[in-house]
Order: sequence, then C-alpha cells, then structure tokens
Amino acid sequence: MYNALVVSPFSFLTEGGKLKKTRMSLFSQHLQLSVQEERWHFRDHKLVAAREEADFEHDPIMPRFLKVLGDVSGLLTLDAGCGEGYFSRILARLGARVTGIDIAASLIEIARTKDPEGTITYQVADLSQPLPTYLNHFDLIVSHLVLNDVYDYRGFLTTLGSVARSGGRLVMSLNNPYSYVVRSHITNYFDSGKAFPYRGMAEEGVKVHFYHRTLEEYVEACLSAGFQLQHLLDIPTPEGTFKRRSDTLLPVGYQFPFFMLLMLRKP
Repeated sequence: MYNALVVSPFSFLTEGGKLKKTRMSLFSQHLQLSVQEERWHFRDHKLVAAREEADFEHDPIMPRFLKVLGDVSGLLTLDAGCGEGYFSRILARLGARVTGIDIAASLIEIARTKDPEGTITYQVADLSQPLPTYLNHFDLIVSHLVLNDVYDYRGFLTTLGSVARSGGRLVMSLNNPYSYVVRSHITNYFDSGKAFPYRGMAEEGVKVHFYHRTLEEYVEACLSAGFQLQHLLDIPTPEGTFKRRSDTLLPVGYQFPFFMLLMLRKP
C-alpha cells in the first residue's frame, strides 16, 4: 500500500516545523522512499503472506468495502496505494479494469509476478504529486488502509481528485482517527501532524509510523480536492478482532469502530 514511512531521522525532519506545512523536499522524498522500501521488504514476507492466507469472510473491512462498491464490472478503477496488488486482484476478478499505483517499486514487482497474464496495469509513482497522464480518467478510485500513512495527505487527495472523472467515486478505508486515543496510540486527539509508531510492527523490530490527523482534517482535505462526501461507514470491531493491550481504554464487552469507510463522489 502507499505509505509514507518514517524512522528516527525522518521523524526529526517531518516534525521540524517547515516540512509539516510544505511539500516534502527532494531529499525528504528520497529518504521516505528508501525507508518505505525497507519496511515493505519486511511486510512482503510476513504480513502480505498472512493476509493472502486469511479467511476473507472474517476480514472486518473487505466484505463491507466490496458491498459498498457494488458492481464494478467494466469500471476504469485506480487502486491508490496498491502495494503488492491484493485489492487490485480482487477487483480485477470482479471485472474491473484496474490500474494499481504505489510508491514502492519492490511491491509493484511482486504485484506483477502475481498477475502473470498482465490483466492489471501497475505503475510506480508518488501519488502525492500530480499525475497528468490520468487526468479525469477513472470511474472509481479505491484506497485500502493507506490514508493514515501518507505524509502529504492533502497532495495525495488532490491527485486523486484530479484523476477522477466527473461523477467518479472515491472509496477509502482508514483507521478511525478517534480510535488512536481509545487504543492509547496517542493521548491528544487534536495534536495533529505528528508521527506515531505502529506498535504491533515495532514489536516485530520494524520502526513504522502513521501520521495522526483529525477526521475533520481528512474530510476538509477531501472537499478541497473536489469531492463531495456521500457516506461515512463505521466498521464494527468486536472483541477478538483486535489485540487488546493493558492500556486499551475500551472496557471488555464494549465496542468501538477502529476502522471506517469514506465514500465520496466528484461532481
């Protein structure tokens, strides 16, 4: 998936003030990409394989995601932050005409090997930057658990707005920003823009971070990119579907949506 990754040096750069308010410098983008490649080298061999083998029906997000999409047959579809092509392959099997784009060349290479017939078009690109080749092109854009990891989320959404045709849809799954407080990832919901570690992967020895933004900021960025919000769907996260920790602020037996779907349309 398309993820803007940080390790300690990059965290220092992104929290230094200027870079938080401007597009990333060429040095920062190069560092971001090299760190991302390192992260995905780890994920390629562990998390990706586990996801491919998992029981689809017990995935808390994907069945609901597909239900929201409805019939995708024949739709020109962009998988924004496609990673190794997991979602792209699902959509292609359902008849969509899929283009998968990701910043990580190693993941695109894996995606291509899993599509030997070449039914999916894969491309390496930074979706936080303009993509004039696909201006007003796609009927449908999907992005699965990507937005929280993107440093320049406004640039990312602006690009998606530019490549969607009039009447086209954008459907994104993301970590519910409120859940970061409930899960004790953060203590101040309004302290936006900082990078925080994904603790599960940190426990595997990989320093991977997400960028906390408020839901208000995400919605405002979508509107500024030219989309209209159609629906917001909370994803139930019942006990047993997440790793409960000693500092989880959710009592046993209570439910809170750790994930959500945003469904938007370009007028």
